[in-house]
Amino acid sequence: MTLVPLLAVACAVAQTAPPSAPSPQDLAQEQIAELEKAQRAMIQDLKRQLAEMPETVRKQRLRARIAEIEGRANLPRDLYISPSAKMSAPMKTYYERMKMRIEDCGTRYFPTQDGRKLYGQGVVGVTLGNDGAVIQADVLQSSQDKALDEHMLKLVHASAPFGTPPARPMANGSPVYRRLVVITGFDFNRDSDKPAPEPVPAQERCKWG
Repeated sequence: MTLVPLLAVACAVAQTAPPSAPSPQDLAQEQIAELEKAQRAMIQDLKRQLAEMPETVRKQRLRARIAEIEGRANLPRDLYISPSAKMSAPMKTYYERMKMRIEDCGTRYFPTQDGRKLYGQGVVGVTLGNDGAVIQADVLQSSQDKALDEHMLKLVHASAPFGTPPARPMANGSPVYRRLVVITGFDFNRDSDKPAPEPVPAQERCKWG
């Protein structure tokens, strides 16, 4: 039986989702943007409180705390790459290769529990090191099945390392960033009409176990 590819890419999302419906990856990106917006609002609120306070030890501590938070906010941030991002040509190639390796791993090790196959969708953020090793993997959108979520993370780790990421991930120039985070969507379903992933060389196949 042919197993479906597990790592959803932008074109697949565009074909299956209504034009007005954002992809799970875009929703995860929006959540990150909302968190950053909330942090900026918190800093502004603290500054307003600071302006209204008399000069006390507590005010000095609050001023130091605000400076610390702003300092962290101004540090290079993680660069998030979703399937809909305007990637550079090298990054597109890198992403496709990464996708292919995880798909191949997922085809070989389709998620099961107690003898039954698990189906569902989820989104994972994969933080990569300079050598392409996975520093961490986080479920950004749960499949609502703990076993399936854990399997998605295991597929990512088993498929790594992915090789050195491109120095210039974005097509229009890349900002200074701390780490590269690739947002990937997983789709485990019963559709057997989709083609299987392209063959992956034996030396690049995932290390399961």
